[in-house]
Amino acid sequence: MSKYLEIKKELYLYVYQTIEEKLQHNKLALQELKESAGSETKSSAGDKHETGRAMVHLEQEKMAQQFAGNQNMQSVLAKIDPEILNSSISLGSLVITDKLRFFVSVALGKVELDKKEYYLVSLTSPLAKQFIGKQKGDTVQFNNQDYAIEEIV
Repeated sequence: MSKYLEIKKELYLYVYQTIEEKLQHNKLALQELKESAGSETKSSAGDKHETGRAMVHLEQEKMAQQFAGNQNMQSVLAKIDPEILNSSISLGSLVITDKLRFFVSVALGKVELDKKEYYLVSLTSPLAKQFIGKQKGDTVQFNNQDYAIEEIV
């Protein structure tokens, strides 16, 4: 069990660092776009000027949405204590089945750790929804496959 608890902590740290990096990237990009918008207003090239400002504005909106999404992931992650052992699957559970391994946290896809693949899934993902509340020894059917739950951490 302690091996899986260590893996859970490593996955949590990976998710935490990834979200932090994404937020820093978003902040930097928003600052650059703000500066770019400021320089666009100083130009006086007519229609070209208006098009440039509109493009910068669209990029700002897109980056602001990404930033908000990353902040939401950060707030979900803040609800997880990687030290807690779960007896049934819920937010923060590391789930080991006979076919796959996944960490119910935020949706960041697949990561490899100790030559094994782990899927970082959100609580609202179709996979997690099927497993929520299940316990060790239960079998869950997902996408026409049976998954036997071997461990929950």
